[in-house]
Amino acid sequence: MRVVLDGKSMVIDVGRSTRVVKGWMKRALVARDGGCRWPGCNRSGSHCDGHHLIHWIRGGKTELDNLVLLCYHHHRLVHEDGWQLVRTEDGRVLSIPPTTRFSSLRARGPD
Repeated sequence: MRVVLDGKSMVIDVGRSTRVVKGWMKRALVARDGGCRWPGCNRSGSHCDGHHLIHWIRGGKTELDNLVLLCYHHHRLVHEDGWQLVRTEDGRVLSIPPTTRFSSLRARGPD
């Protein structure tokens, strides 16, 4: 396992050895984000979990720059309903709805 420390021996990166956000990293997320980062949500940090902006299974690292806090409801929307989250250069988090698919609809011919 790779662990990167800053000048004061504070852990700043644990690489890809762990997916779950807990301990000092969860406390750092709560201090930074305050609560759920979904636009308009006001759930407190104690009701949230860390979410990888680039999913861990796709190579996303478990590090603060790749994590945001999400409440259970919004975390489920991302993982099960196809929503996406993007962090802008100024630090805002944008939610992008899933693409609407019309492939199951077939055009009717003339009657």
